[in-house]
Amino acid sequence: MDSTSAISALERPVAICSTVSSSRGVREASAFLPAVSVRDAGRDTVDDLVAAGGLQRDVVVVAMPTGSGWVDPDQVEAVEQWADGDVATVAVRYARVPSAVAFLLCPELAEASATHLLQEVVDRVDELPELERPAIVVHGQSLGEVAGMAALEALEALETGVSAALWQGRPGTVAAPASAACTVDAVNQDDPVAALGWGLFADPVAAVGVLADLPGSESAAAGTLHSYQPVLPPDGCTDGVGQEGTGTLRILNGR
Repeated sequence: MDSTSAISALERPVAICSTVSSSRGVREASAFLPAVSVRDAGRDTVDDLVAAGGLQRDVVVVAMPTGSGWVDPDQVEAVEQWADGDVATVAVRYARVPSAVAFLLCPELAEASATHLLQEVVDRVDELPELERPAIVVHGQSLGEVAGMAALEALEALETGVSAALWQGRPGTVAAPASAACTVDAVNQDDPVAALGWGLFADPVAAVGVLADLPGSESAAAGTLHSYQPVLPPDGCTDGVGQEGTGTLRILNGR
């Protein structure tokens, strides 16, 4: 893909897809269509989330997709099982190109999309009576984590309504999030994306190994390379939802 076609692919989403999964979880996601701002896309997607009864669930997961719009289905299913279906997952697709291309050509787009979506969810939940508010969980994998962390920082949302943050596959060029009881930051020991960094210039042998491991690393067995096993909110972070018999990193699904 040349730069012109890649830039043209960084259009905006609007069409909404609402489904109820086999685990009874509500799934709300924007499809990819042009000519709508990320602000309007976030608002329209959350409008449909509300209409589908998503805010009546005990947990709302705000999922930050990759540039191609991908959200790990195993992660979504794992949280739905953990919450016994009493959960809604919402995502906005901001582009249709690989994450690296999206961030290289228009890095602010992913962060703006994540910020507007999270702000919209937090605002809608805040409008509910206190005892009827669902717990908000933010999730992002790989460059989706980068956008999600930026959104939390921009909104200081962990202090204004977000119960837990679930991160997977943080790129090595990105600083780790601040340690917190309700933040999970899962990084596979052999993940080549996590090994990326300026320090590789000083170690050509290591650099060759990391670059050799990158292609296809996201399709490896779950729990290896850049492919991740599901993670769950730590105990005590979501007002009793999903507490019984679960652990912070309990594996619920394989690939």
